[in-house]
Amino acid sequence: MAQATPTLGRKSSAPWDRLRPVKQDPLESMGFVSKGDNRLLDPKTQESFYNKIVARYMQFCTQHAKDLDSAFASLSLEEACSSTTAPVRNQAIRVTDLPPVRAPSPHQHDFPVHVYGQASGGPSASPSAELSTILLALRKLREGLLASSASAQNPVFSQRVHVFNIRAAILALHPEGYHPSLLHLLTTLHTAEHPLPRSELIEMITYQILDTAIRQNDLTSAYALRYKCQVRVGFKSRVVDSILNSVVTGNWVTFWRVRHKVDGYVRAILHWHLESQRTMALKAIGQAYYSCDVRWILQSATSGEMDWDELVRAEDVGWMRNGDRVMIRKPKAKTG
Repeated sequence: MAQATPTLGRKSSAPWDRLRPVKQDPLESMGFVSKGDNRLLDPKTQESFYNKIVARYMQFCTQHAKDLDSAFASLSLEEACSSTTAPVRNQAIRVTDLPPVRAPSPHQHDFPVHVYGQASGGPSASPSAELSTILLALRKLREGLLASSASAQNPVFSQRVHVFNIRAAILALHPEGYHPSLLHLLTTLHTAEHPLPRSELIEMITYQILDTAIRQNDLTSAYALRYKCQVRVGFKSRVVDSILNSVVTGNWVTFWRVRHKVDGYVRAILHWHLESQRTMALKAIGQAYYSCDVRWILQSATSGEMDWDELVRAEDVGWMRNGDRVMIRKPKAKTG
């Protein structure tokens, strides 16, 4: 029996296809509503995109669990290095004692961590690049929520997104990410019909007051805000009172003591005062003493978070060290 003549055409082009499909990062593939990408106007897409962001954030925390402080500080340090060629004076925030990562609301189900390909922004990316991708994705989602707010049934989902965004951006030392979101949450999304849970409301007010006082260096507005919140919602916080008092009076003992007791989010906000705190303590010591114990200087200026060489480089200290003693200035010789 004669064999059939083989066909010349290929049944499948797969063996001959040299171009593999590009693995896109699911967070980067979504665009901004303001630039014409309307996918994030759909509530189901918003929920799905939020779940991906949360899973990615949890994966980031798990991947860098051994050195989470440096991972969160990497974004701010990279921005500082790119904006100036001068040495970076701000000390990296230490958040190794972070509270449990509060991603979704307690009443929400847990989101699985999806493992994706080694695309740009994937697990192989640097911590700063990954953190930047997460924060940018949150910005896209917040823009979509704002554009679709008129048709939204209630702001509860938007509240969850903003609370999560604020916490993540605070740890990343990214004011552009958390400050607008914080104002929108407290002035627009928190309403009498859909109020924030009491614990979250107090938490967000705390961040707003401390950010106003510490990062913005506006103590008058911070005290006014504290009084207004005390009258309107009964806000009270010993932590806020102690921090404000220590900043006003220059009491670095209280400042360091409180900073060691608070959680990672408040510690991150206090990061913006560390340089001023060091400078103030060193000026006071320089005016009051001729010589000091080096350990006491380090404890007063940095709460032991820097060694002597780090302090000298950060603050350009010109004092001479001799063993455990530091010569600050020599007494004037008596005349006559």
